[in-house]
Amino acid sequence: MLRLIINLFFLFLYNFSFSQTSELGRFTVNVKNGCLPLEIEIVSENLDTSISVVQYDFDYNQTNNLFNPSSSKSHTYNSSGKYIIAQAINQDGVEKIDILEIEAFEKRDLIIDIKNCSNNSLEINIDDNYYDGYKLFIRGNFHEYLSNGTNLLDYSGLLDNNNSVEGYIIGEFDDNEKNCSKYNFKIVPVNNNIINIIDSVVLSDDKTKFDLIYNPEKSTNYEVLIDNNLDSIYFTPSFLYFSHSSLEFLNKGFNQRCIKIIKKYGCGEPEIEDEICLIYLNAFENDNGINIEFNSNDKYDSIAIYRDNIIINSLNDDENKFIDNNGIIKNKEYCYQVVGYKSNKKSLSNNFCIISNNNYNPIPIPNAFTPNGDGLNDFFKPFPLQVSDYKMLIFNKYGEKVFESNDINLGWDGYFKGKIIQDVYVYKIELMKDNEMVFINGKILLVK
Repeated sequence: MLRLIINLFFLFLYNFSFSQTSELGRFTVNVKNGCLPLEIEIVSENLDTSISVVQYDFDYNQTNNLFNPSSSKSHTYNSSGKYIIAQAINQDGVEKIDILEIEAFEKRDLIIDIKNCSNNSLEINIDDNYYDGYKLFIRGNFHEYLSNGTNLLDYSGLLDNNNSVEGYIIGEFDDNEKNCSKYNFKIVPVNNNIINIIDSVVLSDDKTKFDLIYNPEKSTNYEVLIDNNLDSIYFTPSFLYFSHSSLEFLNKGFNQRCIKIIKKYGCGEPEIEDEICLIYLNAFENDNGINIEFNSNDKYDSIAIYRDNIIINSLNDDENKFIDNNGIIKNKEYCYQVVGYKSNKKSLSNNFCIISNNNYNPIPIPNAFTPNGDGLNDFFKPFPLQVSDYKMLIFNKYGEKVFESNDINLGWDGYFKGKIIQDVYVYKIELMKDNEMVFINGKILLVK
């Protein structure tokens, strides 16, 4: 019974505190302060029967004593500031003024940091000096008042059928929460068994930004650090409900190469960290082929080099260079990417595309053959390949044409004018490959 009486008392006090009475006690308004648009209403009047005229001015100029009468008993303020509500009455032929000051405030977002704890507790940190007070609502119902600073909430008894808690926090002025800022949240119990956070990082082609793809845990705070400098803090439950989320950051300098995600719990519980570094790829061409070079501040379990989305080579962790000189056709564009694999996560470099100025082994061609009739390497020809418009010419050192073929499967047997002469010969090959004309010049050694 005592608890019920106390609760009823606070309920009465709560409702009463909304209304505000004028200086002389002749009228009462619904609220004294609040957020824009602020709706003010005269809710009661304390007047005797001798009063014949009652009027109100909702923006009374007290300095000049200017009264702009209004027959309405309500008003909406759309601009912030302090206002004086004045009541003018005529009592026994004498005009009398009673006043009440109210204040309208701009709506301002709440400065709140919510951290989930493993014991079904919530750490609500409010760093806000703008509002007079704060109210916590669970599923649309008032739950409790919050204070500026750290508040702890045990939500184990508040979970719904979906094993979640949905609510919001409102800032208020003088117990008036209407139109003020609302901070929504949705919480599910945390799972401390989830350790692997990062799935992959992908550097943009212009090397100025990257995508961060990670495996978020619902209702958990994350700090994202670039080269151990705090970049941002995320707590967006609706956003974190996706199994994978892509985040993009500006990379202001090439020294910013390592990305760390810190999973933060509240209530003083230990943090979990996961880190991987970006890979920066560059490519250039020289006489040896297309040179692939890359750098990173990380150690990887394995590194793969892709050309046009097809893996062409694997490297050890201590290698950061590779020359691609196989199957390269002049005037054709090739796009490269390096992928580093590390503990179930990966770092994808920028794509680097380059147009080759030369042919580098565009088709597999031997550099020697032995036409001795043993059935092994008796003919000189490229390895079988799907091509079109094929033509091969072979010349001796005197410039004489010793062989010609328009069939890639038809090779030279080494004979010229009925003889096989051991020497070095020059070949010229033309063919169509991947809708590109390829011209190949080379030398072949005939071993008798």
